[in-house]
Amino acid sequence: MTSLRREVLEIIDKSELPLTADSIHEMLDEKPNLSSVYRGLSFLEEEGLIRSISFECETRFYFSSQREPVHFLHCKKCHKTKPFYECFADSFAKRVAENRDFTITNHVFYFIGICGDCRRKIVSDVEEGRL
Repeated sequence: MTSLRREVLEIIDKSELPLTADSIHEMLDEKPNLSSVYRGLSFLEEEGLIRSISFECETRFYFSSQREPVHFLHCKKCHKTKPFYECFADSFAKRVAENRDFTITNHVFYFIGICGDCRRKIVSDVEEGRL
């Protein structure tokens, strides 16, 4: 475990929100190549220390594998992502696993939509004739 990987892991573990490689890079004390950050993220994910998810965009978001279960709300306009921890999927997952002879070891669940800030901006733009 290099010092860079350790620092990246610490940043992710402390964050309540999933982070992009760019945002992690900005938080690092020393500024290595962005490609070094990506390699570190890949290593940490392969080791099961972090997880990642991609929503309706090309950007990957990284989050700690220590907090379970993880569920997200993702705004498709501004790409803000918020976690929530209420889990309603466990009973559903059990049924799916039993009906399909499959052992589910983990899950990530997310809703994609429009956050309140973006929705209010759209309504305001419509009311003022900008849309």
